[in-house]
Amino acid sequence: MTTSEVSVDELSLEVKGTTAQKTVVALLLLIPIVVFALTPLYNQAGPRLFGLTFFYWFEVLWLFVTAAFYTCAAFMLNKMEAGKK
Repeated sequence: MTTSEVSVDELSLEVKGTTAQKTVVALLLLIPIVVFALTPLYNQAGPRLFGLTFFYWFEVLWLFVTAAFYTCAAFMLNKMEAGKK
């Protein structure tokens, strides 16, 4: 096999883990997407925090929440992958 040929086994995306674990990972990845997609619900001026309108501080808050969610999902996936071996 040459370097440009890849077997189907090498492309497998199957991750071992319980359905509950996979569901939690999926939710951790999907919740921020849904929140950011619902911009009209939080596109408002008040309440203000440190002089920033609600829209801006809510977006910044969710940047940190999203990073935490993605980090948790990555750790969970790594742990499930380690259990596969």
